[in-house]
Amino acid sequence: MNLSASPDYSLTSDCGMKNRNIIVVADPHLGTKPGDIQHFIDFLTTLHPVQARLLFLGDLFHIWAAPVKYHTDKVQSLMKALFGFREKGGEIYLVTGNRDVLFPGKPVGSDEINLPFDLIAPDFLELTTGGGKLVAYHGDTVNSKDKRYLRWRKLIRNPLFQWIFLHLIPARRVKKIMFTLERKLQQTNQAFRKAFPEDEWLNFLESAEQRHHPRLVLAGHFHPQDLIVQKNERLTGLVIPDWGPEKHYLVIKDDLSYQLARFEETNDLRLK
Repeated sequence: MNLSASPDYSLTSDCGMKNRNIIVVADPHLGTKPGDIQHFIDFLTTLHPVQARLLFLGDLFHIWAAPVKYHTDKVQSLMKALFGFREKGGEIYLVTGNRDVLFPGKPVGSDEINLPFDLIAPDFLELTTGGGKLVAYHGDTVNSKDKRYLRWRKLIRNPLFQWIFLHLIPARRVKKIMFTLERKLQQTNQAFRKAFPEDEWLNFLESAEQRHHPRLVLAGHFHPQDLIVQKNERLTGLVIPDWGPEKHYLVIKDDLSYQLARFEETNDLRLK
């Protein structure tokens, strides 16, 4: 796997393996309902590690922090399953979202942080396949009009803010503060959650095209009920439904064709 990082923290992964699907999961928000983590672990067992790469578009848990000392039992159980997936030859990527906190401010790999991800990107992740380039975002920066949320995002990603949490506040206290921050997050952008910002999304796609020249742009964050598809002659932009109760995910083939799917415990990778 050939990696390169630019000064603005873009990250490109040229995996070079043909006919290997990318399984994209957006906004699982795990840890909020009984059994939801085990259901996701069950889903992992249906994936062939050598044939599928797993890409998370952020908000893996309802709220969690990168350092292991802050991990709850629920977080540890999923991390163990993800480590197992990688040990069998799988690759896992994470683009951090607004509920993934105290992560490094630059792209890192598993050798630099004790987490089961080959690549962790704080803003966006580029993947090159046989069909061309895709770029994946969490999606929380799409709406430039949501000033209050963007200020909140800047604060929690500030290096000084993170240093204080990591070095001056006991771990138990940090866990309580995280849940308080989550409640405040819920209050920051309620007005902007009522409707999908289509104009902002079109502007965002134009910017992504100029910066990355991709064929496919992915985002989560907005929790649409159905896949939102925006196409022009040069690229396709997709806003992916959250994992949620329906257990949605996206299958992307090496040629960048895609299909929305839903996990059913009695069926492996059933496409809808």
